[in-house]
Amino acid sequence: MKGKRQSTVEPVFGTLTGFMGLRKINTIGIAQANKVMHMSATAYNLKKLMKFMSKTAETMTRQAIVLFSS
Repeated sequence: MKGKRQSTVEPVFGTLTGFMGLRKINTIGIAQANKVMHMSATAYNLKKLMKFMSKTAETMTRQAIVLFSS
C-alpha cells in the first residue's frame, strides 16, 4: 500500500509544501481554499509539462542533427 500511495499523491503534496511554499492556505472558506489548490495543481502540472517539453525538444534536435549530418 505504501508504494502505491507514494506513486500517486504524496510526492505532489511534498512538492507543493516543500518547494512551492504552500504550507498554509490563507483564505476564508472551502470554496476559496479549493481555488488555491486548483491554482497550485495547475502550476505543478505546468512545471511538469515544461520539463517534458524541453526533453522532447532536445531529443528531436539530436535526431535532426543525426539525420542531417549523414
